[in-house]
Amino acid sequence: MLITSKNEIKNIGVVFTHLPKFAAFILQNHLREFGETQIQYSKEEKVPLLQFFAHYTEQEFLEFGIASSKNLLTCIAENQIDEYIRTASHNYKKNLIPELEKNAVLAEDITLISLVRRRTFRKFLYLYTADIFLFGNIMEELDRFISELEMSSFNAFIEIQEERLKSVNADLKQRNEDLLEAEELADMGSFLWDINNQTSKSTIGVKKILPTDKPGDLSNFLRYVHEEDRQKVVDNIREAYQNEGICESEFRYNFDGKIKWVWSRGKVLFDAEGKPDKLKGTVMDVTKRQLLLKNLQESQEMNKHVQAITHIGDWSWDVKKDKVSWSDEMFRIYGLEPQSEEISLERFLSFVHQDDREQRLEEIHQSLETSIAKDYRIRIINPDGTLKILEGNGEIITDSENKPIKMIGSCQDITKEYTLIKEVEEKENYLSQLINHAPEGVIVFDYKGIIRLWNPKSEEIFGYKSDKVLGKQLSKTIFPKRYFKQYQKILLQLVNQETFTYLNRDLELTAKNSINKEFFVSCRISHSGKDKTSPFIVFLKDITTQRQIKLELKFKTELLERLNLSLSQKNTELENINKELNSFNYVASHDLQEPLRKIQIFANRIMEKNALLLPPSTREYLDKIKVSTDRMKLLIEDLLTFSQASATDDSFRNVDLNHILEEVLLEHSTSIEETNAGIFSKNLPVVRGIPFQLQQLFSNLLGNAIKYCDEAKSPCVTIISKKIKGSNIPFAEAYPTKYYYQVEITDNGIGFEPEYSEKIFGLFQRLHGKESYSGTGIGLAICKKILHNHNGFIKAVGKPDKGSSFFLFFPV
Repeated sequence: MLITSKNEIKNIGVVFTHLPKFAAFILQNHLREFGETQIQYSKEEKVPLLQFFAHYTEQEFLEFGIASSKNLLTCIAENQIDEYIRTASHNYKKNLIPELEKNAVLAEDITLISLVRRRTFRKFLYLYTADIFLFGNIMEELDRFISELEMSSFNAFIEIQEERLKSVNADLKQRNEDLLEAEELADMGSFLWDINNQTSKSTIGVKKILPTDKPGDLSNFLRYVHEEDRQKVVDNIREAYQNEGICESEFRYNFDGKIKWVWSRGKVLFDAEGKPDKLKGTVMDVTKRQLLLKNLQESQEMNKHVQAITHIGDWSWDVKKDKVSWSDEMFRIYGLEPQSEEISLERFLSFVHQDDREQRLEEIHQSLETSIAKDYRIRIINPDGTLKILEGNGEIITDSENKPIKMIGSCQDITKEYTLIKEVEEKENYLSQLINHAPEGVIVFDYKGIIRLWNPKSEEIFGYKSDKVLGKQLSKTIFPKRYFKQYQKILLQLVNQETFTYLNRDLELTAKNSINKEFFVSCRISHSGKDKTSPFIVFLKDITTQRQIKLELKFKTELLERLNLSLSQKNTELENINKELNSFNYVASHDLQEPLRKIQIFANRIMEKNALLLPPSTREYLDKIKVSTDRMKLLIEDLLTFSQASATDDSFRNVDLNHILEEVLLEHSTSIEETNAGIFSKNLPVVRGIPFQLQQLFSNLLGNAIKYCDEAKSPCVTIISKKIKGSNIPFAEAYPTKYYYQVEITDNGIGFEPEYSEKIFGLFQRLHGKESYSGTGIGLAICKKILHNHNGFIKAVGKPDKGSSFFLFFPV
């Protein structure tokens, strides 16, 4: 069986000879123990997939295991192995396996399950045979079957992972495009600044808003911040380092003589030792907003216009009168018509989200006590149920005694900006989760070959923790020294874009792990951008096991070819033996019988012409010669019959056993009348067979039943039939799932001892002296041969003086 690139299974014409019989033996005698053993070995090997059956009780899991084992053994016993592998692969790829999701299956599961199957079959093989040659043949066929199944499973596994990765990549690409488009529309950008390495990664929006000639350098960035805002920015960053990690500021940025206002919000990320490691966040060009706010001071109408554009509203609160004044835009922000109602502190608080209400009220009281109003952020619920995020600032106005009399301030609807920032954070987190939980190793390196990303699967494959390889040369880390120059050359070609031979193609390379052990990996290299400085992404997996399977398959294929050659030689030998057998038939039918006939003729002539002249002793000798020649003639005829029964006829056809019995009864009519025998039969079946052989079969059995009977009673023979399943037949060669016709022939003859139930079917095997009963001891051997020619079986059961029963089994 071969696996194509599309994971389709093709039959190469190999039919297992020994394994199906072994599987049928287990199915008939040890099915439950087989299922229990598979479960036991699965637990010992700690197969990861067992976790998905944890909700099963022990009994439920056992019944599940037995059902699965029965399906496997039945397919093998019926030589339906191709169909079993094809179905298993199809169900896996189409996610049709109960209790499991196809993406939950690991490569480790496939390998361990194959190991469990090998161990389980090997255990029961010792119960099946002690023949070392048969043992080896079964193990060879078993290894071939498991290897084919494992290869099919791995190919399906790889196809599923490629499909999943393709979907993830497409989703990531779309999300990244949406993010960049949203940032462009909002005049925003996001960044990640490596504090220790003084490097940064950012979107196009950041480069537009904060142009600089040295990206990632803090001192260079501060050089372009307006001198009046520079210290404020530095203080915000320093405070974020020391406190909660959040820094937010609004400043002017001067580059090439152009001043713009920038709002920035970021979060400091700390390493395991609690030291600042990275700063990620967003920036927004708020120059337009600042210009509008400036113009507000010049014109009230312009102020209203600006508020509408920027979603910023003005408010004031007369503390003593508890009267709140809102600008028109404030009413719009809260979902109300401008100046449509009187606003009080209580009315204002009714809009605030219940989870933020108590905190906002406490902030107001604290501002009244300290005369300092801090910036705030709250959630509100509009009358139509819309949730909004607002950000505002305020100022306390006091009287001559420094007592607060009024609070004034502004408020902006930042729902869109807040949602955008959350989406950016979620997308970054989503991307991080995908990389960290990817089923393949993911490595990112820059145009200098320096490792910049190393996911957990890479740690598992190579044995290096990420902190041990980040910042180091890729080629010096995971490749053997003897390949260093070769792989370094490939990296240079990738960076210089000299060739696309290695991009987006499956490559098989030799790698080494943390203990310098070499193994094989399959990888695909992609370029994340068009310019030379864009990083490269490597997706890789350990294929050492697959390589070993291929080598084993090659070895076994060569072994099979040698076996086929040996089989061809054996066939030639068999043909020669058949020729010799044909020669024997000719000799037996002509050369042996001719002298025998002459002996009989001359002995008869002597007796006829000289009977009265011969002395009594001579006549006695001639009588013995006649008896011996008659036995010799019968023996030759039986040998010819046995030889002819050994050669199966290709002209099989449907044969009615009722008609066969009628012809046999006619053939034995004389002996039936002489012994007053009673023959009874009922509804015999129609079988597929060779008519003259079937007639010979029933003639031998019926003749024996009449002949081997006590002279004191008349023979009585009963012939009945029924259909039974192969699993109920006492022969290991029977197919357990197929049906057979059982024909039972029972007589009241002299019977035999039970220990002779097998011996009587051998050539020249007689249980009684020739003085008592005539015969050559070949008749039952012929019967067994005929059943064998018809893919059937024969069994004898008897007791001395109680009669005997012969059971014939014909496949339906």
